[in-house]
Amino acid sequence: MRVICAPDKFKQCCTAGAAAQALASGVLDVDPGAEVLQIPVADGGEGTLDALSGEFSDRRNVRVQDALGREVDAQFAMHGTVALIESAQACGLARLDENEYNPAITHTYGVGQLIKAALDAGATEILIGLGGSATNDGGTGMARALGAKFIGDKDAEIEPNGDSLMKLRKCDVSGLDPRLKSVKIRALCDIMAPMLGEQGASRSYVVQKGGTTRTMHKLEEGLAMLQFATSSAGLRGNGLEPGSGAAGGLGFGIYSILGGELEAGADKVLDLIGFRKLLQGTDLVLTGEGSFDAQTAQGKLIAVLADDCKAAGVPLVVLAGAVAGDVNIEGVTAAFGISAYGQRRQDSLNEGLANLRKHAAAVTRLMKSKR
Repeated sequence: MRVICAPDKFKQCCTAGAAAQALASGVLDVDPGAEVLQIPVADGGEGTLDALSGEFSDRRNVRVQDALGREVDAQFAMHGTVALIESAQACGLARLDENEYNPAITHTYGVGQLIKAALDAGATEILIGLGGSATNDGGTGMARALGAKFIGDKDAEIEPNGDSLMKLRKCDVSGLDPRLKSVKIRALCDIMAPMLGEQGASRSYVVQKGGTTRTMHKLEEGLAMLQFATSSAGLRGNGLEPGSGAAGGLGFGIYSILGGELEAGADKVLDLIGFRKLLQGTDLVLTGEGSFDAQTAQGKLIAVLADDCKAAGVPLVVLAGAVAGDVNIEGVTAAFGISAYGQRRQDSLNEGLANLRKHAAAVTRLMKSKR
């Protein structure tokens, strides 16, 4: 058998690399002679730098602000004059303790610092992975780090975060770093959701970032004020563009304020690692992530894998921490939850790698019985 193990990370449990190794071990437990490829992947969120380390091996270190404004060590990577930035390195939820989650006060300033560092390194093209953020500021923090100003009442400048956007009246981009005009910027979005509306950044994702229902409505209003201010400044974007809602509206900030383009992160990552060629002659693809649910279908990794596997006629089996019963994605052969029913969440996290190995072995045993 030829098997590809291509999981995403399992949040708070393991990296994509560790998950791929556990899946591969499960396959080899049953079929020691199998050809197993370990290909950790990502969709633009946390782990994107690692997933593309073969293509972007020149890592650069930089000090930036995290989502709460604290100085942290972060990295970006270069390949020639193309820079790869993982926004979660700066504003990622994984940077915070759970008791610090609060999308009303977090910001993306550190992402702007990463972009500035890439410009200083001579980048002529910048890929920015979006996903796993602790923020909901529409990318205003990022833009402020690059020279934009956001004005409230009485022409007073505000320091933008999710909460203060409700005070926003004007957006001034005259001070943006002039180097941005000659650089191609592409946002690799983990979800292709809009910034505004029922399926947008605030209403769909604020709760998992620590917000309440009341916070959700306030932040939606703040993002609407941002869209109005950018439109009044002559910038493009209505907040409904697919991908503009990625990373709490950071996609919108890149598209509207920086003039960048939005694309599906998972599709780009798979393209860069040559995944479609690797599918040739493959008997099975094993993948997984923390949760297989309604958000998965919004352009996340498994949905893109499903399209590729369907086109190649290769079975795709999903092993996830939790599987929603009402999710059906064409191209997914089967999806299994690896956590024991009724198990405490922390126990499920602690046993995640062992459960991945066990379930990968079971799937391999089934596949071998049909050959």
